Amino acid sequence: MEVSFKTPVYVIRPNFSESLLDELETDIYKIQSDSPSIQVSNINGWHSETDLFTREETSIKTLCGLLMTESTRQLMSMSPDFDPKKYDGEFGGWININPRGGANATHHHQPWDWSGVFYVKQPKISDEGGRSGMIEFINPCQQSSGLAKKGFMNAGLSPFLRFRPNPGEIVFFPSYLLHSVYPNETDDDRITIAYNLRLNEKK
Repeated sequence: MEVSFKTPVYVIRPNFSESLLDELETDIYKIQSDSPSIQVSNINGWHSETDLFTREETSIKTLCGLLMTESTRQLMSMSPDFDPKKYDGEFGGWININPRGGANATHHHQPWDWSGVFYVKQPKISDEGGRSGMIEFINPCQQSSGLAKKGFMNAGLSPFLRFRPNPGEIVFFPSYLLHSVYPNETDDDRITIAYNLRLNEKK
């Protein structure tokens, strides 16, 4: 089978210190207490300033290094034609805290090239069939929805992709891909760190 026009969504499970998630959570709540939320795609949730890669907290700096390394590794494994030496990687990022009822409206991250979400805290839910805190990606080829209804839902033709990542995982995807987050239906916060990557060609 020839695979054409695919839009990749990767789940990366990086290796890091077991204490990093707890350290991140502590620092993130300190940051939240010192700064008001900005309004972007967040609904009933807190969104930090987009200064993640310039912050001085040790846990944040450690994570930013991890995100840069894992993103580059993923791009290199994705295509043999990609040469990271030809580009200067520009990164930007921010923190999201979604309490009960917190969600994110459908949005994309253009004009960036690649985007990712690192999961610091993902509340456990008792109803496995529920959608609390799920991320949902929308198939950019919506004409495929008719075929999905005729038995091809699992053949890469579904109009959407939704799942609930685990703490410590990175979801990595092209920035043009529309996505949203379902409302948090638990009493625990959902904490994520979102980031973008732009590949600037060296002169």
